[in-house]
Amino acid sequence: MNIIKMNQIEGMSRTIKNKKTSFEVNPLDINLAKIQMKFQKEFERIIPEHGDFTPIIERYISKDPTLNISEIELLCKKSNQESPKQKLRTLEINVSDRAGLNKYNYVIVQGEKKDIIEAVLNNKFLETCKSVVLSVNEVLK
Repeated sequence: MNIIKMNQIEGMSRTIKNKKTSFEVNPLDINLAKIQMKFQKEFERIIPEHGDFTPIIERYISKDPTLNISEIELLCKKSNQESPKQKLRTLEINVSDRAGLNKYNYVIVQGEKKDIIEAVLNNKFLETCKSVVLSVNEVLK
């Protein structure tokens, strides 16, 4: 009959636990989450329900050598299709290539202030942004 000391069992459980919980975090995910948080704070503070406003821009400069992009920005601006009854805003993500010659933009949502806030707080927001960035990256390869 083998007797296992308690210290050995505790050490084994720690090792197993560490192996289960270890994961690698993608810098793109972290930086997209950062600009999302900064954007949300600025948007709620600056954008009025009605009337003109200065566009809000949150940027991330990519230093990731695996990506062919140099800059990602979230931009909220007054919509060109605004009617007197509706004060529309446009939220878009812009992605620039490494050379800075081309800028790709994708409209995430267009609507009133509440529509933009709902889109930014949506769980799929980061997935949408990441999808746009990775698809532009594929085009640039």
